Amino acid sequence: MSFSSETKKELCKNTPKLNEFMRAETYGLLLFCKHFNDSEISFTTESRDTASRFADFITAQTSSVVEIQKQLAVRSTANTKYKVCVPNAAECKNIRELFGHDDSIPTLRINRANLGFEVCIPSFLRGAFLTCGSISAPETEYHLEFKVPHQTLSNDLQRLIIEATEYTAGKAIVPKITNRRGSCVVYLKNGDDISDFLTMIGAPNASMNIMQVKILKNAENRKNREINSRLANTDKTLSAAAKQIMAIKKLKEAGQFETLSAELKQTAEIREKYPLASLKELCEYFDTSVSKSSLSRRLSKLTEMADTYNGHL
Repeated sequence: MSFSSETKKELCKNTPKLNEFMRAETYGLLLFCKHFNDSEISFTTESRDTASRFADFITAQTSSVVEIQKQLAVRSTANTKYKVCVPNAAECKNIRELFGHDDSIPTLRINRANLGFEVCIPSFLRGAFLTCGSISAPETEYHLEFKVPHQTLSNDLQRLIIEATEYTAGKAIVPKITNRRGSCVVYLKNGDDISDFLTMIGAPNASMNIMQVKILKNAENRKNREINSRLANTDKTLSAAAKQIMAIKKLKEAGQFETLSAELKQTAEIREKYPLASLKELCEYFDTSVSKSSLSRRLSKLTEMADTYNGHL
């Protein structure tokens, strides 16, 4: 079962405590159907739980008959789909009128009269998500979306999500809108926003899964950054060591090695003996205490001297 299906299954376990909540969710289920007009109310879903909830809620609120038709999968790997519809055109018209809609108004908008109080809005958004929403597995990406058939309706949905999240969480979640193959897509891409939204509409377990995945991803990212940092430091150390050893070789070829001071000569000999050692490790090979800064200056001096004699080799 996909993460989206699991999320919808969890949402469908939510029992409305008041009839106003059920009515608001029923309206969300209806309004975001692929077809919601006076002659047809229908949509297709991979969630059997959503199909059953739609049928139960529509029947409870309108006494209309709802059909659930199982569609045959074209491919053996394809998920089973269910077409959910109100088969009687007269009942479709009655349902629309019950919620304040008719085909004389071509533009589909959210009728706020069906949402009751502000506390009913999460129920409405739950219904909308069940009908036209989907969510990616957080291990893959953070992405929650509503595929909406009308531009004006997608704008209304965007504003309602902003309003609802500001009211319930004290922080406005602002979804974005794009167009995809003739439909408007209202979507969220931020893991925290998606988690908060799911909690608001009644899917705390799905929300927690997202947060757990995010924690693991952050830990893995920190680990990778630390590894990359160590590798970068190792590369830097080896590159510097190679340059220093080459400088010592040049000084010897130029006949200048014996003219070096005792401390520079000792530094050169230890550097050659331990070519892979870091500055900290090199300091430990001296008989007397030598700081990293002091050793770094000695090695820089050897490199500078080699550059001076480079043209005379």
